[in-house]
Parts: sequence; C-alpha cells; structure tokens
Amino acid sequence: MNVPWLSVQGETRPESAAGTLAVCFAPTGAHGSTFANWRGRLPEDTALALITPPGRGTRVDEEPVTDMTAYADAVAAEIRALRGGRRLVLIGISLGALLAYETCCRLLDAGVPVTRLCAVAGQCPGDFHGDGDDVTVEDARAFATGTGPTDPELLADPEFEEVLLPPVIADLQLAAGYDGSRSPVPHVELRAVWATEDPHVPEVTVRRWIDWTRGECTLLSVEGGHHAHQENPAAVISACLDGLPGARPSRRSVLGVGATAVAGTVLGLGAVPATEPGAAAAAPAAAGGVSFEGDPTDPVGLAVAMIRQNTSNPGDGALTRPFAKMLQGIFRAAGVGTEIVPTPKEGNVHFFARVPGSGPARKKPLVLLGHSDVVPAIGDKWTTDPFAGDIKDGKLHGRGSLDMKGVNAAFVAALLRHVREGAAFDRDIVFWSDCDEEQGPYGVRWFLTEHPGKVDAGTVITEGGWVLNQRDGRTPMIASLTCNDKRSLLLRLETSSYATHTSKPFTGQAVIRLGEVLDRLGEWRAHIRPNALSRQYFAELAEATTDRSLAEALREMLNARSEQQRDRAGEAVVRLSETPELHNAMLRTTLAFTSAQSGYYPSIVPGTATAEFRAAFLPGADDPGRIVGELRSLIGNRAALTVVGNPGESEQQALDRLRGYLAVPDSGYDTDVFRAWQTAVRRTHPGVRATACQFEAVTSAVPFREQNVPVYGMYPFTVNRDMLKRMHGTDEHIGVEALRQGTETVYQLLAGLRTES
Repeated sequence: MNVPWLSVQGETRPESAAGTLAVCFAPTGAHGSTFANWRGRLPEDTALALITPPGRGTRVDEEPVTDMTAYADAVAAEIRALRGGRRLVLIGISLGALLAYETCCRLLDAGVPVTRLCAVAGQCPGDFHGDGDDVTVEDARAFATGTGPTDPELLADPEFEEVLLPPVIADLQLAAGYDGSRSPVPHVELRAVWATEDPHVPEVTVRRWIDWTRGECTLLSVEGGHHAHQENPAAVISACLDGLPGARPSRRSVLGVGATAVAGTVLGLGAVPATEPGAAAAAPAAAGGVSFEGDPTDPVGLAVAMIRQNTSNPGDGALTRPFAKMLQGIFRAAGVGTEIVPTPKEGNVHFFARVPGSGPARKKPLVLLGHSDVVPAIGDKWTTDPFAGDIKDGKLHGRGSLDMKGVNAAFVAALLRHVREGAAFDRDIVFWSDCDEEQGPYGVRWFLTEHPGKVDAGTVITEGGWVLNQRDGRTPMIASLTCNDKRSLLLRLETSSYATHTSKPFTGQAVIRLGEVLDRLGEWRAHIRPNALSRQYFAELAEATTDRSLAEALREMLNARSEQQRDRAGEAVVRLSETPELHNAMLRTTLAFTSAQSGYYPSIVPGTATAEFRAAFLPGADDPGRIVGELRSLIGNRAALTVVGNPGESEQQALDRLRGYLAVPDSGYDTDVFRAWQTAVRRTHPGVRATACQFEAVTSAVPFREQNVPVYGMYPFTVNRDMLKRMHGTDEHIGVEALRQGTETVYQLLAGLRTES
C-alpha cells in the first residue's frame, strides 16, 4: 500500500521531534477525522498521530483489512518510522482499544518503549473469541444505527450505505475474529476509561482491562456517551495524557477537567507498578482468554492454564467468567454438557459440567466441588510471578496452585480421562466451580438458596484432607479424607488513650498498649481437645508413623486421663510433628492475627489502635462464648474485645449462629464414595493408611451438611510443611509429580463408581 497509514498533524521533521506522540485509534468504521476536535486542545509538547486504514477516508478505494495481525503490524511499522525520540502514548476508542493493544504488543516486542496505553470505551482483549466469518451486512447496519453516530436517514440511502458499511463490516470482522490470549500480556502503564452514560461499554466491562497489563493500571471515568471522545474531548484528553513522566505542564483548560480517577493504581486484582517487579502481576500468557490448547487429561497443563487466569477475590467476589468460559471449552470439546450460572455481580459466575449416569438404579449425583476464586497475591512479595504458572525444580508455582486450582485440575483431568474411555457411571458426576468460596455473598449457600434442587447432590467431594510423608520426606505415610470443618469467629481489639503532638509522647500510648495486648494473646494456648474425627486420625497416625517418639506421644495424648496430661502429650505431638501447624490446628482452638491499624498523620500520636484476629473452633470441643470470656479475662482493661458478626447481629446472635454451625454432624464414612476413596488410595499409595479426618480450615461444605448430604474433603497430592505454610501465602506451590499421582487417586476413586455398561 503506497498511501501511509499514519499522518502527524503539523509534522515537519519527526527525526528531531521531542515531547509526546499520541497515536489515536478510531472506533468501528471511523478514521482519523473522528479526532478533528482534538486539534488545539492537546498539551503543548504533544503531537497527534491519526490513523487512516484502507477502505476509508482518503483510502476509500482500497480493500479494508480484516486481519488484526496485518493491521497492527502495519501501524507499528509506521510508528517506528515516525516516532523519533518522542514518548509514545497509544489511545484507542471503542474497537480502537483492541487495535492499540495489539500495536502496543508489537512495539514492545520490537524493543520500542510505549509510555502509556489508553483504552477508552473499549472492550478488553478477552471479550472476543470468534472467527469473524459470520458478520453480515445486517449486523453492520444494526451496529451503525444502534452504536454509531450515523443518522438513520443516511443509512436508508443505498449509495451512502455502499460507502459506509464496508469499513464497519471490516472492523466488526476484526473484532469477531480476535483472540487476545494469543499474545503475552505486555508490561505497560495502562489507563482504562469509561464514559458514565455509555450504554454499550459500561464500567464493569472497562474494569476488565486491569488483567491486560503487567504494569500499573488506572481506572477513570468521564462524562458522556460511547463517543465521549467527540462529545467531551477535553475530559478524554485529560484522562489519557495527564501526568506523563517528563512532560511539561499542560494547558489548564485541557488537563484536570472532567476526568475522575475512581480506583487510582489498581493492585488488588493483578496489576502492579513497574517499580515492584516482585509483586503481583497479571497473567503473562493467557489472562482473560478462554481457550485451552493442551491435553485436558493432563492435570499439570490444566493447572498452569487455571493459574494464569487471574481470579483474585478482593473480598466481594471474583470475576470468574473467563475462567468458566475456558472450562466450558474444555468440557464441550469432550462432549460434556455445561452450564454457566451468573450471580448478581457482573462477571461473577458458577460453572457446571455434568457427565450423566446410566443404568436403572442411578444414584444421586456425586459433585466434585472446586472453586474458581483465589485470594489476592498482594502485600507480601513473591519470588515468582503469582499468575505465571511457572514450573521450577519439579514444583508448580502460582496463586491457587494449592488452594485450589491444583485440585480443580485433578478433578477435571481424572473425570475427562473416564469420558475419553467411554466410561459409564452409576450416577451423574457433576463438576462445580464455585465463584465465591474465599469471600463474597454469592457462593454455595447463595446458590443452593436461589436454585434449590438444581444440583440435588447425593455426595460432595471438595478441598480438605492431606497426604503426608514420613520423616524422610519421600515415603507416603497417611492419607485423610475430611468429614467436617473448623469454624471461625472474627474478633476485634481496640485500645485507647488520647491523641497529641508527637513532640509530647507519653506512657500508655494506644499503639504500645495494642502491642502489649497482642503479645499476651499471642502467648495464649487453648487446651488440647481433639474431637472424635481428630482422635480417629491421630490414632491412625500413631500406627502409620515410623517415628517412635511421635507414636508414643500420640498414644499418651489419646489415652490421657487428665487435662494436664493431655495438654502435655499434645504439646509433644505438635513439637515432634513434621507438620506442626497443621496438627496443632486439629487439636485445639487457635487464634490467627490478620490486621492492625492505627495512625492517620505523621505528627499525631493516635488516640486509638485496633487489630482483628480469628478464633477457629473444632466441632465438639470448646464453646465459643467461653473462649471469648477467657480472652477478655486475659486482657482485662487493657483493650476492648468485640465479636464481629454479620451486619445487624448482636454478639449473642453471632455466637449462637457459630454454635449452630459447630453442631452440624460429621459426614458419615460408611458410604460407597468413602470406600471408593480408600480403595483408590490403596491402589495409588500401597501400604498407606486412609482415614477419616477433621479439616483444620473452613470450606463450602456446611450448607450441604446442613441438608444431611455427605461432604468429604481432599487435597489428593502429597504435601510437606513448606507447601502447607504457603497456602494463602507467598510463593504458593505444589509438586508436579505429586499432582499427577493425586490425579490418579481421583481417577481410581471415580473408577469405583463405574458400571459395566
């Protein structure tokens, strides 16, 4: 093509130009003229580069480009030629946001720095997964009428339509055939902008751009509709060009007008500033994408793909639709029916896949219950990218590798291996990926309330028990399937004194008093009180371990006749255990300290300081009210301790609710599923004891157990102390070969439910 794609307004000698080059990508069907009212409004050191693609404007006689690669390659080549020594800012409006993103990827791959990428009123790269072949003239006409600023009377003119619609069709084909997951996510500063009155690309859609950079991401809003860049140019220019590093101050009439930063720098959902390379980052290869190209019966490849889907849950639920779409593609390719069920939160969905059972005596379904969401990977620094799914030294690293995308991968791979073999089961096998297990209002309890009878589970298997090695770290020792969970209570401490100037510190400052109280609580230990499930597990452990000292301490604890003897022996069990934190939590009430806050100005000694912690209780052991009273007696008048319940709950109501949870019976283990698991363990771990167990954490099992549905928990792969300590922590990982062996255990469990037909 002889006509250039780019033209720089007022350009003379680009090789000597300085300042900023703002390259603007037009919305669907448009070209550079859509930015006509930007001239004269730009900062003084900024040049405007406009793109005229084939098929429009001065190039109307050329064939439109419908391939994103060809489009981005051509624009990137001309940018390299015109850039000179200037900073590059790429600004994409609507469809232009995708074009700007792809061009940015190519420039960075070629070593050309991009200072900022701006996506205005645009869907993100993960929203498109088609082939582009089914776009019709009717689609283009509907788009131009409903989304574009074109007068419908002009569209009624056949001659005008002949000129207008071909570039619209071409651009719709560009978008429909696009798959952003094919390229690695770039490291670039990103500004994602939505218009407050845009009916086509709302705030929730624009927010998904946070997963499409490994650099800093800022979310902003401007007044106006879908074409705010024309309706409110000053605000859009401000949103895109304000605060550029090294730029001279812009005109007061342009910058700082009409753009509102609603989220500042977004860290909680995967984006990080370039100054913190060890912090959390968006997935480098497949963030937001929905395709999986590997073998679905390979749990390692599946787990890597799942980790690369950043489903961080900031506390009110995760954005899990892309993850669910990926799962949907995997199961559909295997011929398994699926369903995605939305929740009231946009992008927050439950995923189901169902393999129908067969035979005249079909039993109620077995539900393999996983969860899509993971806790955020922020705050403490990682030594690996938490959303890369890197494999190093035989370990798979990443947020969710242990909790619980590794388990999800084992469930899916084992089930699809049976499907590939043409297996028939004596009941439906349902894989369910919950969206709000970590936090949020729309998890399993919400689903069972809003959709009663939809799952109708007969038995549930979810996260829970562990496979542990002997002291040598290599020989499997014991496998557990959990039959109940601990439950926790959130407690808050507050100390108070008075606020004053930092020049006049005094004895008894609130922060110091809080520290003293936390020290005292940190030394507190509840009595050793194993419940029935824990006693069964530790009795089996005493027979399984080759450590004679540990076995002796276990038997002494279980046979103790006094509380003092049991406490002494229990402390020895914890001390001698290779996984002391795990076994301590299975023996007593525990306290875990999660946050502390105080201070609001550098020259003020604050008058109050607060901290929060969780007390976790074993069913059948300590009463929560008694423990709260004991802790209050311990701290005396040094601090106020309050129970944090649900909104509107009194302390008594919160304690009674917790007592109700703790009273839910254990899941019985005289069931065919429990026996199938024991048989599976014998096949994959010969000689290892397989026992019922108490889980040390909280899962989504309680709503099922309240309905008398047996729920069992497993992490089917072998773990060690370091791996357990990194659950919800930094550098979370699992063993690659352990994951494969654990998947074999799940496969053998399901094999026990197959029928002959």
